[in-house]
Amino acid sequence: MTNIKYNVIFGFEDVDSFASGFYKVQIKGILNGFKVYQTIIIKWHHSITDRACFREFYKREYIFYNIVTPVYLNIQRTLIYNEGLKYKFPNCILSSIEYNKEVIVLHSVEGYKLFDRFQTLDFEHVSLVIKNLAKLHAFSFITSKLYPDKFEEFKQQLNKDVQYSEIRKIPKSLIYYFNASLSVISNEKYKNKLRNNARRIAFILNKFSAPATKYNVICHADCWYNNIFFKYRGNRPVEATFVDYQLVRFASPVTDISYFFYMCTDFHFLSNYYDQLLDIYHGTCSAVLRECNIDIEDVYPRAVFEEQLKENSQFGLVEALISMKIITAESEEAQKMTEMKRQVTNDVQIEEYEIQNQDIFINRVNGIVNFFFKRNYSLIDTQHP
Repeated sequence: MTNIKYNVIFGFEDVDSFASGFYKVQIKGILNGFKVYQTIIIKWHHSITDRACFREFYKREYIFYNIVTPVYLNIQRTLIYNEGLKYKFPNCILSSIEYNKEVIVLHSVEGYKLFDRFQTLDFEHVSLVIKNLAKLHAFSFITSKLYPDKFEEFKQQLNKDVQYSEIRKIPKSLIYYFNASLSVISNEKYKNKLRNNARRIAFILNKFSAPATKYNVICHADCWYNNIFFKYRGNRPVEATFVDYQLVRFASPVTDISYFFYMCTDFHFLSNYYDQLLDIYHGTCSAVLRECNIDIEDVYPRAVFEEQLKENSQFGLVEALISMKIITAESEEAQKMTEMKRQVTNDVQIEEYEIQNQDIFINRVNGIVNFFFKRNYSLIDTQHP
């Protein structure tokens, strides 16, 4: 390419990113006599301190793009012929985990856009996300059957969660954010049940982000509004794609599903569509597996799926209660509270920090808590060994 010109945009004008280190670069030039326009995304931290904080995140994303994705793409190209069952993988064009030179560079997701996190996701949007999770998870089951050596390599690389694998390193401030959500719960019975588990938050996060005894997959681990892009035909969403694979983990599929539901939907939506969406998830996963002549009952039986929902959904609830005050806040408030996570020393600082969208925060917290307990999902098996 010649006559190259570029424009660097710090952050994203269409994404209220809660973290630094994201750059959009618009490039134009001449290639083989034709004008070329490209937009790339660069994930890089100029601060040495920040690079140290995010070093393991870079490594995790590097593993997904360079070790996992090539295997998944080979499966998709050679075995999955139904276009509707194919997964849209990110196009990573450069990645490095060389010490102090960590960087990830990807082609921008053109033709897709984010959904406004202050609006309510409808069934069409949510069903696309659930289908996408099912497709992503299905690749793990396929790999375990067809390429067991590769699958073992994935397990070794990803079986320790980036955030929660070491209890002593889990920030104590997460308890303060959790308690901030508890403080607005109106149902005293539910509030007391959750309060009894508040001191075990670190153990819950550690336990359920780790591989279950069986039936584990490579999970996205951060499937919420800001990491999901939608493609539209008119006003109708027709495709979804995930970005930001820096937290991928080897764990129960339910950790992804419960995290998305409790982070991104509300009581009314879940009450109307939850069971239908579980059918869609398991059915989509089954359809992808059938393309490879694998019976889902051999790798992830419906009964096991239902049991994991009962036992592991508390992970998604806890994560959502920790994050809810931040993800319902306006961008500037959200960034401020994200920084406060590193500084707060008691829960009063968080509880007394009333956000502009306090009503949304209160409604969302009460909605997901009420739904969790109405499903008779339990906060079980959380005693320290």
